[in-house]
Amino acid sequence: MTDERPALFSTRSGPGGRRRTAPKASTDGDVRRMAGVLLGTVLAALAVLGAVVATSDPQALRVPGPLARPHAQANLSCASCHRDDTSAPVASACVGCHGPHASTRPAHRALVERGTLGCPSCHRIHTAEGGVAIGDAGKLWRYGPGASEPVALSPPPAPVTPTHVAVVELAVCDACHDPERSADPIQRCLLQGQRELGDRRPTACFDEHRTMAADGFAAIGSARERLAAWDVARRVLVQAPVAPRTDTERPGLALLFGLGAVAAGLGTIVVRTIVRWRDRDRARASVDVRPPEVVRLPQINTATCIGCYACVDACPYDVLEIHDYVAAVVRPSDCCGLTLCEQRCPNGSLVVRDGAPIEDRPRLDPTLQSLDVPGVWLAGDLTGLPLIRNAINQGAAAVAAIAASIASEAASRDGALDLVIVGAGPAGVSAALAAQQHGLRAVVLEQGSVAESIRSFPRGKLVFDQPLGIPLVGDLWLRESTKEELLGHWLRIVRQRQIAVLEGHRLLSAQRGPDGRFAIVALQHGQQTALVARRMLLAIGRRGTARKLPVPIPESLQSRVHYSLADARSFAGQRVLVVGLGDVAMEAALALAHQAGTEVVVSYRGEGFTRGKARNADELRRLVDAGRVRIVWRSEVAALGEREIELTTPDGPVRVPYGAMFVLIGALPPWELLAALGIRKAGAMAHVPAVAAAAV
Repeated sequence: MTDERPALFSTRSGPGGRRRTAPKASTDGDVRRMAGVLLGTVLAALAVLGAVVATSDPQALRVPGPLARPHAQANLSCASCHRDDTSAPVASACVGCHGPHASTRPAHRALVERGTLGCPSCHRIHTAEGGVAIGDAGKLWRYGPGASEPVALSPPPAPVTPTHVAVVELAVCDACHDPERSADPIQRCLLQGQRELGDRRPTACFDEHRTMAADGFAAIGSARERLAAWDVARRVLVQAPVAPRTDTERPGLALLFGLGAVAAGLGTIVVRTIVRWRDRDRARASVDVRPPEVVRLPQINTATCIGCYACVDACPYDVLEIHDYVAAVVRPSDCCGLTLCEQRCPNGSLVVRDGAPIEDRPRLDPTLQSLDVPGVWLAGDLTGLPLIRNAINQGAAAVAAIAASIASEAASRDGALDLVIVGAGPAGVSAALAAQQHGLRAVVLEQGSVAESIRSFPRGKLVFDQPLGIPLVGDLWLRESTKEELLGHWLRIVRQRQIAVLEGHRLLSAQRGPDGRFAIVALQHGQQTALVARRMLLAIGRRGTARKLPVPIPESLQSRVHYSLADARSFAGQRVLVVGLGDVAMEAALALAHQAGTEVVVSYRGEGFTRGKARNADELRRLVDAGRVRIVWRSEVAALGEREIELTTPDGPVRVPYGAMFVLIGALPPWELLAALGIRKAGAMAHVPAVAAAAV
């Protein structure tokens, strides 16, 4: 089954039915599935940025990075080091605070004089600036860019004047030194047991700018304090060799990108959900539930058709086939009038056109209310619009119109129901759910049981195949499923939502009183149930009464004649005659033929496969070729006997042994019931004079 999509091609056409305008862009599933990705990504990026700003130290977010403890305590700004709008730090800025402190090592001093070594070369502000902080009362910290952590030594060191001891990482030195070479001077600056730290290994040579002597100091005590601080720093480096830092390097960026990707996915899901809800609401408002008034059939311009199979693949009823390299309409009676084949035609060679008026349909207004009996609405196959999905939409749309009409009237205080729904199929269940949503007091009358038409399908039958994306109305759920899956889901809905369904109640009569209310009588096992309702909704489908053969069936053989197949396994090992060759008949024949020991004969008055889906016809042909099914063409049932059924054919009578017979030749629409209610066919009104029609 399928539904109609918005047209992809202009309705204007030229001679021969071919489009003269180019196809327009269509927002089909391939386009809509990316809806919200860009907006979701933007929202996710903003969310990640906001989270980073809200949870991080503002100082740590500054470019190019955070400051270490001494510089943060000094309240340095960017302009303190980066002067004259230069991007690199100026070495003279360091001297401004720390004073002149040239290197004590001749090799380093030579590099400074050549301009290849400066303060930032070793003390890499923002990225590798670390050290040991000595505070009051012997408190110690190991610090790095933007972070510091306390360190406790055991035994505690002797009191030392508060100060900061800068520590340079090995990564600064290995550009000139080789820590793996034993003769390299860097060896005396490295602590034992820290080789696995690699480039983050600390160096413990603190006499780069001040020697152990008192040179440059006012008193010898200054040298002693300096030596004591260096000794404490070495002990701290043994216990905490790696300086903490606020990570601004690539691992942090990778984590940020990962969080951004996750947030982008979540943002996209949220946005797409909102878009889907919006599209669903728009689709609900735009779904056309009106049944067609004229026959619609595809017309094909064979001069331009390229035989691409696009229309054949799009049609769910196998109306079209490719003959002699062009498309052809081979099953016009199965066409439902939808335009999916027209939409898929790549060059406009196929056009669905309106034909003769459909006379075998009830007269309805745009809300599905009967034009003959005000207060009665119709929904489902009874209206002439096929497909389960359309029935669901019609049931909900009709109840919406009913609720609006009731809202304009005074509230009922005499116990009358707001709505009586006749039929508990897809349209009836959808209408009952919609009635609950609108707060209507409703009862469903069902002469059989809920979803009786689905129950009559063969076991395991695929009852729905819907590739399109028109949103459903209400809680009903549809997908490609078997009879049992769909039936089970609907029964759960009826139980969970506590829909009032009176099963086994057949509508006997309904009379509209002077006050506009309906006196309804239903019959169950010979007992009548009377109801009064302000509105009625007929959702009884077009199945009506099964067509029967124009031959007498003896009373003793009635139990061997069936008009539907619910479980093929019950007929395993029997001889079965199937009358008819539509989809229902072919599916029954296929199901019976797959039972062990079952002999299947099909009687059909035609000469070939002219109706039904191609896949059913192909499978039945395969079974015929395999000898598992026999088809008697141009045959009709003439008489039933105890052991044999006599078929008439142009070549003479044919006798078929049988144990059961399935008469699957369609059903009679319930026009007698509708006529009793006062509902007429549109074709009948077409022959009524204009004055008389206006009076009606």
